[in-house]
Amino acid sequence: MDNNNPWLRAEIAQWLREGIITDEQARTLYARYPAFVAYRPKSDIAWGKAIFAVLGAGVFGLGVILLFAYNWEGMHRFAKMAAIGLGIVGAHGIALLMAKSDKSNPRITESLHLLGTMIFGAGIWLIAQIYHFDAHYPDGFLLWCVAALALAWALPSTAHAALATILLLLWSGLETFEFGLHIPLASFALLLLILPLAYMQRSASLLAVVLLALPLSYAFSVFGIGEKYLFAVGLLLLISYFALAKLAAVSAYPESAYVVKIVASSLWLPLIFIGSFIGLSPLLGMSQLAGFGLLYVLLPLFVAVFAWAIAVARSRSRPETLDQWLESGLVLLVLLVVVLPAVVGLDVNGFSRGIFNIVFLAYGLLYVYRGTQFLKGRILSLGCVMLVLLGAARFTDLFQSLLARSAVFLLLGVLLFLIGLRYSKQSTRKKLEKPHA
Repeated sequence: MDNNNPWLRAEIAQWLREGIITDEQARTLYARYPAFVAYRPKSDIAWGKAIFAVLGAGVFGLGVILLFAYNWEGMHRFAKMAAIGLGIVGAHGIALLMAKSDKSNPRITESLHLLGTMIFGAGIWLIAQIYHFDAHYPDGFLLWCVAALALAWALPSTAHAALATILLLLWSGLETFEFGLHIPLASFALLLLILPLAYMQRSASLLAVVLLALPLSYAFSVFGIGEKYLFAVGLLLLISYFALAKLAAVSAYPESAYVVKIVASSLWLPLIFIGSFIGLSPLLGMSQLAGFGLLYVLLPLFVAVFAWAIAVARSRSRPETLDQWLESGLVLLVLLVVVLPAVVGLDVNGFSRGIFNIVFLAYGLLYVYRGTQFLKGRILSLGCVMLVLLGAARFTDLFQSLLARSAVFLLLGVLLFLIGLRYSKQSTRKKLEKPHA
């Protein structure tokens, strides 16, 4: 996170010059917000170390599997079973012995456990090949997932939890697209068995993986009742994410709010952009849905409405500044004006395309404002890219004449020039400001 204390100290100096605060208040504020913030270790393990440890274990495990595969046909079945068993017991046994040492590296220990779990997963298929089992093969991924999930809680291990998340998606995806079975078990497992572990471990990386996997696993279930429900359900899930981010900010794990918001925005903005092309068709036939089919559609709607009602009702989670209200208002606009009418069967297809265009444009302008006002280069770049994308997207389907198209790009060019000029002036002003007590 960026250090904004130098900017705040410059503002304090300006307040002092204008007589808004006294010298004593200025000294108190300077003591509270030093120019340089001391390094504070993150609660989550560094992404680089975790990623390379997991990749190292995965590549090594793959090498072991390929080594056995090279001579697999020539080995006796008992030798094959012994190789699989020794690989599993050896990896987990060495990891357990290392964990008892005072000088053990937790990353290496977890990587060895992960290696043993990967050998266990490979062993499922190898044993099935040895004894010529003819079974429902997605069950192998489910069994592998159960083992990874058990170790995720027993160790505990966020790497095993991430592996279990991937295996859940594989299992539910295979059941959906290969066998036409739409089972919501994967979504409930993510919510009830993996998400709590991310919360307990305060793991931002695992939380992001689960939040990314949840809409996909839920989509597998919704796919069984009709493709036309996928877009609306995806919007509802992400609308819930934004409300949950506000509630998480005032929870016992406030750092999770940033993760939830980033994941929600990374999925929300592409959906809004897609909606500017296709709109949202009325979800006719809702009355014909029954049982779990109706539940799949109404459950995310209920969660979205309920979560936003709580977020707005509570003063601690309610938006405070104008730009926060605008950002929340854009989400609520999509919910109340587009999704809700479509769910009850109203024909808002053409109207919804216009709303999606306006919302996408508003997000672009909001990010441009934040980027120039607070000198956030990445946010500013995202806003500019969004404006260019929207202008290019509407080049052919909205503006018919060449004059209108040229005018749009001229205005866009002037706007980008003014944005760059404002950013440069803001940057220069911040550098020239000197705090004086």
